[in-house]
This record gives sequence, structure tokens and C-alpha cells, in this order.
Amino acid sequence: MSTLFNSDSKESGFRLQYLEIYNWGTFHNKIYRLNTNGNTSLLTGANGSGKTTLIDALLTLLVPAGKRFYNQSSGTEQRKDRGEESYFWGYYGKTFSEDSLQSKTEQLRHKENNPYSVLLAYFYNAATMHQITLAQVRWYSGELKRQYIVSPHKLNINDHFGNGKFDMKGDWKKKLRVEFPKTEITDSFKEYAALFSNIFGLRSEKALSLFNQTVGIKVLGDLNTFIRSQMLEETDAEAEFLKLRENYDSLLSSHRAIQKDETQLKMLEPIIDNKTAWQELQDRNRELQMLQDILPTWFNRQEKDILERELEALQKEQQVTASTLTGINEALQSLNLRKDELIAQKANNSVDEQLRSIEKSIHYEQRALEAKRNKMEEYNMLADRLELAPNPDEQQFHENIAGAEQLKVAHDKQLETLQEELFHHKSSLTAERAQATRLEEEINSFLNRKNNIPYELIRIRQQLADMLDIHEDDLPFAGELIKVKDAESHWENAIEKVLHNFGLRLLVPEEYIMDINRYINSNNLQTRLVYHKIEEESYTMLRMPNEKDSLLQKIDIKPGTVFKEWLQNQLLDQFDYTCTDDMAVFNRSRKAVTSNGLTRQATRHEKDDRPNRSQQNNYVLGWNNKNKLRLLKEEQDECNGNIDTLQHSIAQLENNRKAITTINTLLNAFLSLRNYAEISWQSHAGVIESFAREKAQLLKTSDKYQVICDQLDDITAQLQNKEKEKERTLQEKGRLDDKAAEKLRHFNQLKVNKLDDISLQYVLEYLTDLSLTEPAETTQELAAYRKRADDNMNATLHDAMRQSAEKEAEITRQLSAFVMPPKAIHDTYPEWLGDVSDLQPHVKYLEEFTSLYENIKFQRLIEHKERFRKYMDTSMLNAITNYRAWIYGQEDLIREVMEDLNEPLRNITFNKNPDTYLQLECRHVRDVEIRNFKEKLSNAVPDSYKYHMEKDEAYGDQLFENIKVLINDLQQNEAWRRKVTDVRNWLDFGAKEFYIADNKAFKYYEDTASLSGGEKAQFTYTILGAAIAYQFGINEANRQHRSLRFITVDEAFSKLDPEKSHYLMEYCGQLNLQLLVVTPLDKLNIAEPYIHACHFVSNKNKRDSVVYNFTMEEYRDRKKEFESMAVMS
Repeated sequence: MSTLFNSDSKESGFRLQYLEIYNWGTFHNKIYRLNTNGNTSLLTGANGSGKTTLIDALLTLLVPAGKRFYNQSSGTEQRKDRGEESYFWGYYGKTFSEDSLQSKTEQLRHKENNPYSVLLAYFYNAATMHQITLAQVRWYSGELKRQYIVSPHKLNINDHFGNGKFDMKGDWKKKLRVEFPKTEITDSFKEYAALFSNIFGLRSEKALSLFNQTVGIKVLGDLNTFIRSQMLEETDAEAEFLKLRENYDSLLSSHRAIQKDETQLKMLEPIIDNKTAWQELQDRNRELQMLQDILPTWFNRQEKDILERELEALQKEQQVTASTLTGINEALQSLNLRKDELIAQKANNSVDEQLRSIEKSIHYEQRALEAKRNKMEEYNMLADRLELAPNPDEQQFHENIAGAEQLKVAHDKQLETLQEELFHHKSSLTAERAQATRLEEEINSFLNRKNNIPYELIRIRQQLADMLDIHEDDLPFAGELIKVKDAESHWENAIEKVLHNFGLRLLVPEEYIMDINRYINSNNLQTRLVYHKIEEESYTMLRMPNEKDSLLQKIDIKPGTVFKEWLQNQLLDQFDYTCTDDMAVFNRSRKAVTSNGLTRQATRHEKDDRPNRSQQNNYVLGWNNKNKLRLLKEEQDECNGNIDTLQHSIAQLENNRKAITTINTLLNAFLSLRNYAEISWQSHAGVIESFAREKAQLLKTSDKYQVICDQLDDITAQLQNKEKEKERTLQEKGRLDDKAAEKLRHFNQLKVNKLDDISLQYVLEYLTDLSLTEPAETTQELAAYRKRADDNMNATLHDAMRQSAEKEAEITRQLSAFVMPPKAIHDTYPEWLGDVSDLQPHVKYLEEFTSLYENIKFQRLIEHKERFRKYMDTSMLNAITNYRAWIYGQEDLIREVMEDLNEPLRNITFNKNPDTYLQLECRHVRDVEIRNFKEKLSNAVPDSYKYHMEKDEAYGDQLFENIKVLINDLQQNEAWRRKVTDVRNWLDFGAKEFYIADNKAFKYYEDTASLSGGEKAQFTYTILGAAIAYQFGINEANRQHRSLRFITVDEAFSKLDPEKSHYLMEYCGQLNLQLLVVTPLDKLNIAEPYIHACHFVSNKNKRDSVVYNFTMEEYRDRKKEFESMAVMS
């Protein structure tokens, strides 16, 4: 059998030198010591003598209470009758009382005696010359008290804890610390175990469990369970999960903010939609109410127009009646004069007088006829030029007058329009001529320079340069030193708008500022000038942005200018805009501009679409004005063309005005002849003819008197007819006057306000919808129109108000649901109520809800998504990736442990003839839960290229859902979590047996069920020894020299044949372990070749145990004595 550790010294490691106990179990009121002296020794004695009590003292010193079990030789892992308290009080048996009929536990120590107990073990490492004493002190003070001591000094009970050394107050601890520096005293076993485990180089707490297990070596059953629980470390998977969950909780909080935003948007969107619909209904209601208010005005206007036309018609009828009445009165006057003459003539019977009178009347009538005929000729001439009927009768005369009046109104309107057009054309001509003059000056100015600065500013700079006697280039405008890069022409318009005012600032070196201030203060510049004093100092140059979307990356500064640093500082400080047409980027940027010219500075937004800001000929940036000069010449050509066009149009309008003025002069003359009697010469012709007949009759007849009488009767009859005609005419006049007066009264009562074009358009559209497009001709027809319109308006308005009220009620319900959300939403988003604390579920707060909606949609949600993505990128994905790496790293560590365990096993001959060795191996379990966990974990870890390079948003969302599923599953099922995250459960473990000669495997072990008793023990020793070597660090270079080299085995050979018992002893020798073997006397011969000392335990009177220490020579000499002592006890 080969040596296991060639580099390992027989003296390496900590070995037990002695164990001391005081008041422990049946070892009462005296200090007892086992002197092992660092060698393998034997503990023997009769059954019940106290051997196990000593072994349990070692377990108490080295193994935590939860992992140790006493009295292992009894064959059970837990004996309720053995424990620290039973050992402390010295329980040794039970008695039965016949009086009380109850059993009583007998004990050696009692409370009234204030007992205390001490356990002490001293270990020494000869290779490194280090030493350590472990001690435990127990006493009773209302309850069992304990103190644990780890000291780098050699201590013993008598000198350091004996009578006079221990006190209940605890002064002994102070003295011990003072006397023995670096001695640690604690009341925590965990802290105590950590101290000595570090000194012993123990890998973990499992080393102490293995020490406990070796005491009562049991045959291994399931190898899987043993390797997982005893050989492999239980990693702190819970802590790793908690770190992962902390990151997830932060991510979930960020995601919950997104979900809350999206939930609020989902609830706000129908509100916003309904707000639009409700506002449309409100607008419709207002339109209808406005229509309802203006319809009476419109109808009144229409009625007034109709009444006005009817009054005009009545006026014409009144004029005709008045003219008729005038003619009747003239005829009556003439007839009455004739009648009077005839009566006089009849009385005088003077024919000559009558003839003279007739001739006089004929002469008078002839003169009147000639005058009216001349008027008729004048009238006919005007009528002919105005294309009206000549030689009219009375009806045609009045129709001509009405036609002329209509022509006059139309021509007056034409003349008014022409006058207005002439005014605007002349005003435009004046402006174009002024613009042409300005352009001429501007072009002449640009021909003499290369910049794009307006002429009025160049003029001021010329004055300043002349005053200072310097070149104009010494006073540059900012715009002369900046230009938009040729490759960024798409952004030129937007950048010109942003930098326009800055480009017009004059840059004044410090040496000229005082003279310029004095000049500008004393003179009227006729324009606005902004100028900067450029001080002679070194400007701190801030880092110019490198982002391609920065405005500052799209412009150049004129090479060689001395103002470069000042310009860069000003531009970086004021104009570091982000140029973007992506509204999401625009909304989250502090300063941004779109190519359409919309700008943002923090909360201030602006868009200037005034024409002079968008035209290229108003650009001011750049140090080359060729393009601007070309645009100005094009503008000049356009301006000159406009002047020619306007001059031609003005001449045409003047001709039209003269023509209309001429026609209006004719119309005025024509309308001055408004009385038909003024041109009606025919009546005079009839009178002349009548007088002529009378004259002829007088000249022919012989009975002149009778003729006069007949003429008088005829005149009288004519007078009667005329009087009747007059009466009828007066009645008609009265009727017309009454009718006109009634219509005029009604006309004056109608209230008509002026309607603007928009209101008029609303009315016409409404009436068109009602098919009331034909104008009413009479007031009765208009009244029917009015009733139909009013009835429809009332019905429509009532329906619109009902719809508006219903929509308002629906919005109010939605607002209430948003302000007071369901319990499920409130429980999910507790901060919801804080968001709506200033909102009320009423339509008057709709604008606040709209502002909240826009804030969420265009700012808050974007920020939350960016924060979520940033946290996902920087924290969560790192955390899940690290978690996966950690958990898979545990599997790698397990495989490394298996390699470490296999290293010593390769050098141990397990079976002989042929010689073999064992190797542990592991393979993945076929467990559905573990496989599902691995799949969920893999799904939660991102594909870096797809996530970071492609930036697939859908993939990112799916990745979050995968993480969410994983975390929720781990969080909700603790048992499942502990199983799947304990990587030891991922693997099944077994052992293969190989031939040493050719390293070929020939046998596989999963458990020991098929082995014989001896084979099971041998297999158990081999695996347990490998575990001890690993946990104690015996095979590690950095632990080997300081590792613990002590174990104890109780009832070691009770069920083993000699061969397997020898295997155990030799195996421990190969591991260079100090062994304390506990065995009855009848098995001592098996261990005798391997041990250096013997410890014999006996019990007197079934209550007091003692222990004796012998060398092997002393034992052999007194063997029979011991055997007899064992029989007696």
C-alpha cells in the first residue's frame, strides 16, 4: 500500500495531547485526564463504565449542539437521556419510590452546592510548534451558563480553573485574559468554533459534522446523500438570490412605474377622446345657440329688405298717384278758368272777347308744349345713351326711373370698389418702389462686401469704423464668422432661426468700447444694434460636444479669426441644441430644435414661421454672400416686375373709373327728370286742339251765345268727371299712404344688428341644410321660412344639449374611475392617489387631466422607460448574468471538489489481488424541476448581440417577462427554490472501482446495499476518510501543516472481521491521523499493533467513574488486573 502524502510529516497538524474533565457525567468532583500525547491510543473498559461519557466530552468540545449526538455506541443517533444538562448534573440512574409510586432520576451534583463543570482539550502541532487549548466552563445560576475558551497557551483545569480559580461573578475570565494574552472567551459556540476552526484550517463547519460522524461510524447507505450533505459545502444560495431579488425589486419598481403610466394612459385615452367629442358637442351647442341668437337678426334683415322693396314699390305707386293727382289738378284749374271765362262771356255775350281769350290760351298752351317737347328730346337723348326706352308713357317713364336708379346703385358700388383698388394699388406701388430702392442699396452694399449682414447694420458699422479710423473687419458681426456646413444644408433654415439674433451682434474689441459707447449714446441709429465687448483674456475652452446631432457639430467658425475662443464659449453656453426630428428625443432633451424650426429650451418652446425668418435672402450667417446676392437680385427683378404690373393695373383702373364717372353723370341728369308732367307735351296738344275747335266753331256758327252755352255745359261735365277722378285718386293715395305708413312702422320696429361674415356663413349653411335657399319674395313666405327654421333649431338644440349632457356624464364617470380607481389598481399602485390629489372628477378639470395625459405620454413614460432600460442594462442584466455565472460556477466548484477527493483515493488500495482504487464521479440528474429552472434561468439571461446591438424592444420586453417569471417562481415556492438553487441537487454521485494495473473501471457503486457487512464498512471508511482529508485540509498545501489530525471511533471493531478492522487502522495511518479507538477489552488485540497508549475506564458503585492512563507495556503487564476490574464494574 502506497503512502498517501509523501510531503506530509508524521508530526504535521494539531494532535490531541490530553483531555481533562471536571464534574462531567459520572466523573465527579475530581479532575480526570486522558494522556494521548499526540499518538493513537485506546480507550477501553467495561460497558457502562464511562467510555462514551469521555467521547461525548470531546464531541461537546468540538461539535455544535445541533450537529452532535451523544452515546453513539448505543446505535441510535439521538438518546434523550443523554445531554449537556444530564452530564452537568451527573445523572447516573433511576430509583422507584413505593410511597409516591414514581421514578426518580439520581444525580451526583445538586443546585445547592453551586457546582461547575470544566471540559478541556490541549492540542499541539509539533511541525509548526503551535499549541491551542479548548475549554468549556458550565455553571448554574438560575439557568445553565456556558463560557467557551480558545487559548494559544497550554492550560489545564487544576491550575487555571480549579478550586480558588473559578468564581460565579466572572472574575476568573479577567484574570485568565490578563495571565494568558490572546485568550478568547465567549458565550457563543459559533464564535468559539470559528476561532478554533480557523486555527485548525478546517474547510467549513462540515468538518465538525464529519468528526461527529466518525465517532460512531455507520455504514453508508445512499452515497448521493452522504456526498451532498457531508462532503460538499452548502453554498449561500439564498444570499445570492436575495441580491438578485434586490436588483429585480428595483427593476420591478421601475417597471411598475411604466405599468402605472400605461394604465393611466389607458384610462385617460377614452377621457381625452371623449373630451374631444364633448368639446365638439359643446362647440356645436354654442354654434346652435349663436344661430338661435342670430337667426332673428337674419330674418329681420330679410324682412326689412322685403319691406324696403315693398316700400320702394309703394313709393313708386305714390309717385304715380301724386303725378296723376297733379295732372288732374292742373286740368281742373284749366277747366275752371275756362268755365269762368265762358260764364263771363255768356254774361257779356262777347264773341270777339271769347276769340281773343281762346287765342291767348292757345298761345299759352303752345309755349308749354314747346318747353315740354324740348324736355322730352333731352330725356330721349339721355335714355338712348343709357339704353332706356324713349318717348315713354307715364308707366314706362316710372319703369325707366327705377331702372336708372338700379344702374346708379350698381355703378356707385363699382366706383367704390375701383377707388379702393386704386388706393391699394397705389399703396403697393409706393411700397414696391421703396423696396426697390432698399434692394438697390442692399445690392450695392453686398457688391462691396462678402457678408450677409443687413445694410442698415453695415451702415452703422461703417460710421463706427470711420469714427475710429479702423477697418470694418476689426468690428465683425458674429454672423460673418459662422456658417452652416455644406453637408448640413437640411438644417440651415432651423440653424439660421436659432442663431439669427446672435449673428447680428457686433463684436467690439475692448480697446474701442468706450469710444463706441459714446458715439452710439449720442446718435440716433434708426435701427437696433446689439454689441459685445470682447475682453483681452484667455477664455477657458469647454469641451465641444462630439454628438453628431449637436447643432455645434453642424457649423463652422471662420478660420483664423481672433474671436474663435469667445465664439466657441458663447455657442457652447447658449446654443448647444440637439438637432432632431424624433419627437421622443426632442421631448427629453433640455435644448433641441427640429428641421421645421420648433425649438425647446427646458420648459420654453417656440416656433417662428414669420415669412422674413424663413426666406433665404434674410439669412445672416456666413462669410460669402454670393448666394444672398443672387437671391436679392432675383427679389429685385421680381420687385421691378411688380412695379410694371401695378402701373399698368392703375392705368386700367383709372380708365374704368372715368367711364363709370361719365355714366354716373348721365344717370344723375336722367334722374333729375322725375316728374312725368315735365315731359308730357301731349296733354297740351290736346288742349290746343280743343281750343282750336272752339275757335272754329265760334267762327262758323251764327248763334254765338248758344255755342258758349254748349261749351259751358261741356266744361261743366268735364269738371264733374275730373272731380270724380280726383276723388278716386285721393282715395287711392290715402290707401297707399296708410299701407306705406304701416309698413314703415313695422320696418322701424324691426331690430337688425350687423352680422359678420362668419355668422352670416353659419346662417346660410344652416338654411342650406334645411333646403331654404330660395329667397322669400313676401313677408308671408318669409314668416313660413322663419317658423320652419325656429322649429328645427329648437329640436336640434334640445338634442345637442341632451347628447352633451350624456357625454359629460360619461366623462364624469371616467374621471371618477381615474381619481378613485378600483381597489385592485390602488393596491397595485399605492402612489396613484398622490398623482391625482389635485384633480377633481369634474369636466372643469379636463385641461388638468389633459396636461397629466400629455406629461405622462410625452415625458414621464419616456423617462420611466429610459430609466427602466438603463437599470435593465446596467444592473439587472449584470445581476442575472452574474447569478447564472455564480450558480453554474458552483457546479464547476463541485467538480473541482470531486477532483480533490479523487486525488487521495487514487493512492489508496481499496481491494487487493488484483489491486484496485476508488474514484468518485458525478453526472447531471434527470429532474424535471431542475431542468425547468435551468431553462428559465437561461431564458432570463440576454443574448448580448440581440439585446445591445440590435436593440430589439420586443426582445427586451420578452427578456423582462422571462426574468419576472423566474423571480416570481423562486420567490413564491421556497421549497422549490431551495432545491433547484442548491447545485448539489443538480448532480447524482457514485463511485467507480478501477484496476490499478490498467486504470480500467469494472464496478460502479451508488450505495452499499449489495455489499457484505465488511465490504460496507470498508467502503464507508474509504469514502469517509476522503471526506475527512478534504474537510480537514490534509491534502492541501496551504492547510496541510496546520490541519487537525485527530478523530475518535467508538465501538470501532464491534461488527468487523479482523481484516476489515486492520484496514481501518492502516487507512487512518495513511491519512496520518491520530486515532482514539474506543473498544471493549475483547477487541483490543485488533488495535494493539497500532496504538501507543491505553486508557482504562471503570465505574465504582455504579456512580463514580475513573480513568487510568497506561503505556502499552504497562497495560500488557496488568492486563489480567484490568480484565478483572472490568468484570467487577
